[in-house]
Amino acid sequence: MLRKVKYHSLLIVAAGFIFCALCALQQGAAFGAIIFEVDADTPVVLAGKHQNVIVRALVRPGGETIRKRIPLAVALVLDKSGSMGSDGKMENAKLGALEALRRLDAKDVATVIVYDTEASVKVPAKSVSEMNVFTKAISGIRAGGNTALYDGVSMGAKQLLPFVSDGYVPRIILLSDGLANVGPSSTWELAALGRSLAKQDMTISTIGLGLDYNEDLMTALAAESGGNAYFAKQAESLSGIFARDMLDATTLTARKVKVTLTCASGVRPISTIGRKASQKDETSIEVSIDNLYGDEKYALFEIEIPAPATEKAAALDAATLKLEYLDPATESVVVFKAPLKLTPVTDEGEIESNRRFDIISQAEIARNAEAREEAVRLADEGRSDEAAKILQTRASNARAKMAPSPMKSEIESDAQDLESLSETLIEQKNMSNETRKSVVNEAYRQKNQQVK
Repeated sequence: MLRKVKYHSLLIVAAGFIFCALCALQQGAAFGAIIFEVDADTPVVLAGKHQNVIVRALVRPGGETIRKRIPLAVALVLDKSGSMGSDGKMENAKLGALEALRRLDAKDVATVIVYDTEASVKVPAKSVSEMNVFTKAISGIRAGGNTALYDGVSMGAKQLLPFVSDGYVPRIILLSDGLANVGPSSTWELAALGRSLAKQDMTISTIGLGLDYNEDLMTALAAESGGNAYFAKQAESLSGIFARDMLDATTLTARKVKVTLTCASGVRPISTIGRKASQKDETSIEVSIDNLYGDEKYALFEIEIPAPATEKAAALDAATLKLEYLDPATESVVVFKAPLKLTPVTDEGEIESNRRFDIISQAEIARNAEAREEAVRLADEGRSDEAAKILQTRASNARAKMAPSPMKSEIESDAQDLESLSETLIEQKNMSNETRKSVVNEAYRQKNQQVK
């Protein structure tokens, strides 16, 4: 079996070299489960002028018509503190948990953890084929007590850990409607837990229910492990959210996805847009995309290129993009490299006619997310007027980049949301609890391309 895995890895490396040749044509190429595309918002650049270019590294499922799904090990970690007994929260949480289990099959395992003043195992990790056991246990959950959130997540991870070495993909779904008030409860402590569990290959998706949970804590926990983060204002939305997250889990295509941009001589990396990055050296930036499911994801970089020759010349080698990921089906590390080539021109009209408005639009949405996060920070500091101004400016800038964008309606809607938030800050001088949760969650969704 080991020889087969190594042989498969060699095939992947070989395919990577073929892929690089194809990418020289600025086209998508596929091998196995992944299609990797490298493009710029302006594939042609003006000769004789320094300029900035946005680079998009896009990954999406594709290639294989039939792909065996990897078995999942899922921990449903459910808040059953006293506040869950109101407004139909507990009953809808039960429905959501059962909906998640129905999206799995007999080869998957699951565990149910409940927590109030302390955490406990309601159903030890076992095959989902024993659905009657899960149904009976979940139906019997009753609300009461405080909120030992940290212990609940830790106990869920402990139940899943034995299955990781057996080839299962572990996933924790955490539901909470209140503040963690038993055990570690700060944002940094929960973020550290997320990082620790991520090292054990565990992904945590968080669902904040109602208006009394800590959105910073829940978002940090999801972010550190590469999971989704949801804001459920009403309990009735829980079934749909649990189903949405299980759809992601069951369409897992690649894990530990990261993209590294390395600039050619004379080209300078400026920043990433939306996603956090680590600067590897003066010429390279690395971005973690984490998990790839059934939809595309991408990383956006901004680079500065020197003035190309004044005469129309051959394509300029601007950068190399390296994609690395773990194939969950083979547990092989896959590496692709693709060049970014730009063509110098002397006619500005050629630049306008070749602009990639899809990439420009995606960059604007990512910048809107960054503006939302900055507005939250400023509002928290009592600087609501500054926050409002940032949002107004961002809305104007986004609109200026719209036409003829294929995402025109989405950008217009988002600009209107930014303006509405700006007006609220001017009138009320702060963000309400509900507004803050909505803004934090939307920023996270936009930056991570999380499907609604």
